[in-house]
Amino acid sequence: MKTVLTKVLALILVIFMMTSCAITVVSAQDMNYQPQRSVDEAIAQAESAAGEPIATNRIYFQMPRLDSWYSEYGVYQDRFCAGIYWWDGSVIPLSYPGYRASVDNYDQGVYYADVPADVINVIWNNGFFAEQSENADVFDQHCQTKEVNIEEAYAGDYDTLPEGSPNQNNMDGCIFIVDPDPETTTSQYIPNRPYSGNWYVYYGDGCYGSYATTSGNFISYDTNCLNPDHFDDNGNHIGGDHIKAPVAFVYGDADCDGEVTITDVTAIQRILVKMSFEPFNEKAADVNGDGLDITDATLIQRFETKMIDHFPIENETANE
Repeated sequence: MKTVLTKVLALILVIFMMTSCAITVVSAQDMNYQPQRSVDEAIAQAESAAGEPIATNRIYFQMPRLDSWYSEYGVYQDRFCAGIYWWDGSVIPLSYPGYRASVDNYDQGVYYADVPADVINVIWNNGFFAEQSENADVFDQHCQTKEVNIEEAYAGDYDTLPEGSPNQNNMDGCIFIVDPDPETTTSQYIPNRPYSGNWYVYYGDGCYGSYATTSGNFISYDTNCLNPDHFDDNGNHIGGDHIKAPVAFVYGDADCDGEVTITDVTAIQRILVKMSFEPFNEKAADVNGDGLDITDATLIQRFETKMIDHFPIENETANE
């Protein structure tokens, strides 16, 4: 009797172990679709193997405030994560979804990756992937962008970057913002909702705009920063659409209204006596190029009354 009972117990134990193993295999299989390393870890390992540093460009990504992008499968250390994948250049990920991106501002959903400088295209995703044939539930929760080009950032390449990126050879220092309306595909290997988007210059703290901080069109973070969330509570795309675009840089236009008028003289006078005036563009107000003083107000007044037709600073910039 004991022998029979022992065999029965052994059989039950075997069945339990097989079931446990089966569950473990599935769990491990699902985990294989998450990024196993961060970009920083991959770059560090490659640099160690090569014995020399690898040139990189830092690009940013804001994960949309849409439920479809935030899934239980894309969680790392109790936080939603973003993944990034590329297939050209050096330090290529072994499999999709690639590497885990670093967090820049979690509350704003902003992530970044130091991508090798010879990479041309990337795909951002929500930190996991499973082929449809293997796990439909995971597949249905996966989101990714279309192929995103990260080179050739010259003026005119992007409507959102009228002057190009800070570095016109790449997107270093820029952030990719997703359009919340996905495209539809019939592919069984990629999501049925790949997202497109556009580039902006990243200012930090979830804030971005169209102009580099070195541009004459950059006035201040408060003035140039577009909506940091880029979406309203309903998921509608509002980034910059409801904000007046920065006025083109005009010498003499101290009050940033796009024209040179007597109000610009008043603005300078107030600033010089430590009174407030907003908005105020000191670069535009310094019309003779030697620093802001009462002479600038006088020159603007003479320009406004047609006594002069240009400012001294314009002679200097014309000869540069």
